[in-house]
Amino acid sequence: MKITIATPKRPSSGSGNDVTSTRWAKRLTELGHEVTVAMVIEGRDVTVDVAIGSDVLVALHAKRCGSAVAASRDHAPERPVVVGLAGTDLYSDLPANNLVARASIETADRLVVLQEAAVDRLADINLSLAEKAHVVFQSVDPPILARRINQDHFVVLVLAHLRDVKDPLLAAEAARLLPEDSRIRVVHGGHASNDEWHKRATSENASNPRYEWLGELDNNSAKTQLSQASALACTSLLEGGANVVSEAIALGVPVVGTDIDGNSGLLGSGYPGLVPVGDAAALARWLLRLENEPALLNDLTDRIGERRVITDPATEREGWQAVLDGL
Repeated sequence: MKITIATPKRPSSGSGNDVTSTRWAKRLTELGHEVTVAMVIEGRDVTVDVAIGSDVLVALHAKRCGSAVAASRDHAPERPVVVGLAGTDLYSDLPANNLVARASIETADRLVVLQEAAVDRLADINLSLAEKAHVVFQSVDPPILARRINQDHFVVLVLAHLRDVKDPLLAAEAARLLPEDSRIRVVHGGHASNDEWHKRATSENASNPRYEWLGELDNNSAKTQLSQASALACTSLLEGGANVVSEAIALGVPVVGTDIDGNSGLLGSGYPGLVPVGDAAALARWLLRLENEPALLNDLTDRIGERRVITDPATEREGWQAVLDGL
């Protein structure tokens, strides 16, 4: 088939949407389809090519690509529409009854979510939505880097752009609460979304001896940093399913972070090491335990290893095949 992936246009590249749309295009191409990725500006009319120029429309973001979904239904009502749900769709816009997001998911033939807990969230909103949802786990392409853990410090890596929803300095706040003899260092890679976040990260970098801000990293550099870290911290307020958590799973890096569906749905039911949103003190206690209790660190590493199959490209292809079957 000819498939168009509509993805939100952002001011800078390297966003989670960019990574996801590129990977989806690759997996669908591997399944034999002809794929085009089209950038959509939220709230603006889309071109006719995006609206009707393929056999299937895949919209990555119910609200921000709502114009593409609406145009497809207006100009080609028989064409199947698949909507991929972002974290803001699931945990912000839909609970707030955003009309654009609601219209997109209700008109979609299939819904794609990135982790298992998202299906339960849809069922809470409306059982019929959960019935057309498919979990398509995020894969990580080989080569998978070997672990080369930094021996001088216990490195806790944060890979998150500096945006409010990421709460990107929570790990830095936690590091300030650690005892003087701790070897923990927080290393942070990510783009500052505005001047205020740039000032905050720069100030934290200058005043917190346990924190280092590297700025924006390309994908290869980010994976290298991840392979050398003792743990990854994902401290977002909400996530649909962070790419970086999938990368940590693929590399065998233990994960700590906030107890949100986007983390627990990827890491598996009962995964320890998740703390209440915004709780720097609880995060500090967990980091200190991981530094000082090898058995606990090994337990998290083993649990991560058990989830590695979900990051296999074959698993993601199977997920997409299930979405497309019957369309």
